[in-house]
Amino acid sequence: MASFKANLYEPLLEPYCASCHATTFVEADIEKAHLAFLSRAGFDKYAGIDQTLPVQKMKQAHNCWEGSTKTCVDTMTAQMNLWLKDLEANGYKPKPVVYPNATGDVMLATAAPITLTIPPEYAFGGVDKATLAAPFTMATDDVDGAIKSYATSAAGTARANNANVAQAITWNMDIKAPGDYFVWARVKTEADTGNEFFFRPNNGASTAFIAPVTGKDTWKWAQMFVVQNNNVTTNPFTFNVAAAGTIPVSIIFREATAKINQLVLTTKPDFNGDQFTRTFMDITVPLNVPGVTDAKIVATVWEQTVEEGKRSLGVKELKIVSPVPLHVKGIYPLINGIYSSNHGTYTLVDTVAGGPDATKQVISTGGSTASTWLADLTVDKLSFAFDVIEVAK
Repeated sequence: MASFKANLYEPLLEPYCASCHATTFVEADIEKAHLAFLSRAGFDKYAGIDQTLPVQKMKQAHNCWEGSTKTCVDTMTAQMNLWLKDLEANGYKPKPVVYPNATGDVMLATAAPITLTIPPEYAFGGVDKATLAAPFTMATDDVDGAIKSYATSAAGTARANNANVAQAITWNMDIKAPGDYFVWARVKTEADTGNEFFFRPNNGASTAFIAPVTGKDTWKWAQMFVVQNNNVTTNPFTFNVAAAGTIPVSIIFREATAKINQLVLTTKPDFNGDQFTRTFMDITVPLNVPGVTDAKIVATVWEQTVEEGKRSLGVKELKIVSPVPLHVKGIYPLINGIYSSNHGTYTLVDTVAGGPDATKQVISTGGSTASTWLADLTVDKLSFAFDVIEVAK
């Protein structure tokens, strides 16, 4: 307790954590505070000071008292080490974590990058599949390698009247079902003098499509909203399609230098096009399940921006691929062989997944399947452990 008081309670916890934790590990009774902090430190499943909950919280900039996340991480790490050294000198030993049913490590570098395809329930098309009329021209010289081709028009070209449908990009869109459709486009717009199109569905009326200004170096998915008095409202634009089938859809020239790469029509109000332009990796980790061959767990991930003091993987999806359904309980993602308590939602999984029905592969944590996995080291290998992984009964 003396070490806890000198190394953690007085220099860090009392000045910076008391507003939220005054009844737990900043309790006025130092013995109670010591026991509360010990219970949260994670020494019962110890994988190193850097993986203890207090240090992990600092990596997330949780109530960091300095301007630099790295400074808070380094300070908490050093003070935790001093405290643990004194605990061990007095006979206390943390319990090393043992991960049950662990898989072998897979190196991320061995996974080929992939770009997700837009699902068939969306009607979409790239400009390489459209018919272009002047003043639109097609280009492929964009600095972003993910943009294969796009349409643009030269600066200084005269503005077109919204009735001039001859100046258009026209797609024949395959509509899967009748309904009210939302409109999205992937655009690059440098200024508000070059961010406007007209949109014309199914040879009907033309409507203003004013895209946000993305800047000269950024492609962005933009939704079409209702425009009133030349101002964009907060009401999404929709148009009705009476029956499934192929319809012509046009983007008509309005302002020069506005660039467009793809157009998407969808009945879903929450389309997130960014996930279809981001580069992912499918990390496939073989599973050892008695009586089953070719079972695997697949994590579709992307490397998050490296921030000061931490690195991370963004996880879009986790799924079980197996010839037979498997009972899966408690999943522990191991980044560089270490499990972080920040990924605790997956330890609550208790489900049957896999088998011949592909719709039953995705592992749900009860909310969104997407999450972020933190790691303080360079993220270069991934494996998994399970409380239970067996053939479903």
